[in-house]
Amino acid sequence: MAIRPELHDELLKPPADERQALADELYDSLDDEPLDPTWERAWSDEIARRVQDIADGNVQLVDADEMHAELRDELQSFDK
Repeated sequence: MAIRPELHDELLKPPADERQALADELYDSLDDEPLDPTWERAWSDEIARRVQDIADGNVQLVDADEMHAELRDELQSFDK
């Protein structure tokens, strides 16, 4: 479903903080929707697999701050 162009333009007019509040409200409204049981089961299985990989020592955990810094550096290299 496409958003009408006039509605799209109107939604982009408010200041960033108001758009953020609206975006948060829209996002929160999605939590009211029932989850697809197949999707939910698939994610539960994936989470269990990842937790087991960590417990078994099959993966190396990376500090989030370090990863964010690496990603920022990598993205900045594209601008050069």
